Amino acid sequence: MNERLKELAEQAGFDKHHAEYDTRIERFAELVRQDEREACAKLCDDLQLTDLCIRDWADGTYDCAKAIRARGNHEQD
Repeated sequence: MNERLKELAEQAGFDKHHAEYDTRIERFAELVRQDEREACAKLCDDLQLTDLCIRDWADGTYDCAKAIRARGNHEQD
């Protein structure tokens, strides 16, 4: 677990003396990351659906959404 994650967990009121502290914080952080990635990717998806976008723009928004979602497959923050 990185130091920033520990700081944020303490600010949120997690008990660092709890036996499962590291496991719970890591799981919580991963859920938040997944949710945020999906929210960002959804914004890109929504941009594709406008009638005003040109083909290159639409392709770019698709690639952006795909790249954001893929970050969860290999990145550890």
